[in-house]
Amino acid sequence: MSPGRLIACTALGDARGADAVAAAVAVCATPVAAGPESALVLDLRRSAGAPRGALLASTGARELEAVIRERTGMQAAARGRICFARVAAGTGADLPGSLGDLLEPLPARVVACVCDPVDFRSVLAVAPAATPAALLRAVPGADRSLIALLAAELQAERIPLKAWTAPFGLIPTRRSLAGLEPGGASSRRATRFASALAPTRGRSADLGFVRGTLASERAQALPALLGVAVLVVALALILIAIGSAATAKGRLQRSADLAALSAARSMRDDLPRLFLPARRPNGEPNPAHLDRDAYLARAEAEARTAAERNGTAPQLVALGFPDAESMAPLRVRVRVKARITTASGGDGAATSVAAEAEVTPPTAPAPPSQPTVATGGGYGGSLAYRQGKPMRPDVAAAFDRMAAAARGDGISLVINSAFRSDAEQQALWDANPDPTWVAPPGTSLHRCGTELDLGPPEAYGWLSDNGSRFDFVQRYAWEAWHYGFVGGPPPCSAEGDHVSAATADGKAAGGQGLPSFVPGKYRQALLDSAARNDVSAALLAAQLMAESNFNPNAVSAVGAQGIAQFMPATADAYGLDDPFDPIASIDAQARMMGELIKQFGSVELALAAYNAGPGAVAACSCVPPYPETQAYVVRIMGLLDGAGELTVPAGTLEVRLVG
Repeated sequence: MSPGRLIACTALGDARGADAVAAAVAVCATPVAAGPESALVLDLRRSAGAPRGALLASTGARELEAVIRERTGMQAAARGRICFARVAAGTGADLPGSLGDLLEPLPARVVACVCDPVDFRSVLAVAPAATPAALLRAVPGADRSLIALLAAELQAERIPLKAWTAPFGLIPTRRSLAGLEPGGASSRRATRFASALAPTRGRSADLGFVRGTLASERAQALPALLGVAVLVVALALILIAIGSAATAKGRLQRSADLAALSAARSMRDDLPRLFLPARRPNGEPNPAHLDRDAYLARAEAEARTAAERNGTAPQLVALGFPDAESMAPLRVRVRVKARITTASGGDGAATSVAAEAEVTPPTAPAPPSQPTVATGGGYGGSLAYRQGKPMRPDVAAAFDRMAAAARGDGISLVINSAFRSDAEQQALWDANPDPTWVAPPGTSLHRCGTELDLGPPEAYGWLSDNGSRFDFVQRYAWEAWHYGFVGGPPPCSAEGDHVSAATADGKAAGGQGLPSFVPGKYRQALLDSAARNDVSAALLAAQLMAESNFNPNAVSAVGAQGIAQFMPATADAYGLDDPFDPIASIDAQARMMGELIKQFGSVELALAAYNAGPGAVAACSCVPPYPETQAYVVRIMGLLDGAGELTVPAGTLEVRLVG
């Protein structure tokens, strides 16, 4: 690469905005009149979208854009003072190795490479000697030890490192991604970071040249000042027109963003209805069911309504669903085309803005770990958590189904208390030693993990009428809030201690809770394999539906084979000689899911690991931010929800802008 500075930038943990921080530093490292030596922000992330150009871009940034397109074939777009680029063919594991050759012909003085954490070290290794630098986007406090460790390593290699842990708001983010200085405290921080990571040489010599030039032209000062005054007035008029256009385009972008988010929220809320049976047991149509066309039509209507409420005529809005052909579309793209007029009049300039949003499972790491095994009471088995309250796993799954039914009737159930140790019960007794209100220590059924104190009071009538449908009974006539679970082993029993977290959908592993969509010829194989490996048969069935639609001869574009879509290497690891043998594949699938659930302690994370690999999940303790993996997890959750086997409440799904 031409002499310059390569800055490797990534986000740690659940921090976001690595691209915005990289852009802010790149802008502050670029002089206003940099020419084709402007800074470049190169997005190497696997989730990166194609860069979009802007109406406002410096001549230098546009020159660099032209050079990039001509010499490398990368997708590039000039925005403000800098240029943004992405490799057209996408990013793969081998990209960092070829990065040096890709950047060699470019004149950029600074290249900020935004990458996934797994590629961070590889990107640093590409930089020529004495030119690499490192920039991290991190959450305050959460990543302190990791930053300290990395700082020590890079200091030994003489690589400068800066970690941006300060908040980076929406306005600084948008300005930075538009190639402009972020403004305020963020600009000052970005300038300091730019000085440390990409120091500019020759500044004093440039200032001396300016002073000498002004001195030699002192005699012409007055005409020059008059010319400058005229120029300032002209520029002011031009800037007013540009500012008006930029403001109008900003309003259009906001309208597109809100339209995309509204459509995605509609999809999130309606997702469970896609998987409900189209007909009731008596053969009548099920009004709660939505087919895919109705699901998408409702999302489109919400998007157009949101755009209109934000001042954009609905006829200017075009919608698309990138994954419309899948069984459960999760992404929406909104484009708004309009003409912008300014105070100077005329027909105005045509412009367009776009936004894309998606429905995903939570990608942030789980909160700090809570006890996973009960102690100090009458129950000593695994704990599951709902609304932050611990309970037996089968109780949690039954509550999920009951809460979902209550939501359908407009009732939001709240858990006020669940499992309590004897010590916690003692504290309650000490505060109120009245057995009509508080059970004496050692006698309360809350120590068994089967009891829930529920609210609000408005829900008591619904609970009295419907609790038994989900195996909950009101324990005491005088406690309208206290419900106990009677659908599993008795409270405080040895059998209760062995309820498995792997069967947290509420059906015993290998039980008869198979969804109706399972073909008859595979039902017994699923039940047998689930029982042998302590995994929910409904979960295995939903996976097979999502993986291959129960097609034992399926082959994916990347070479996954059979009903459970095993890659050859994975099949070998699980002793599966023939991935096209559906019975053997189901058994291998059950063994793999049993191991993944035990490794990660969560059905969602196990599903993500099955799709993306255990390494990707272990790296963040989350569902990785890969669109394919997130869609995979959401679809299986939806299948389980529609079959009455909800493992994760649908309300935990997130909606976010992705472009």
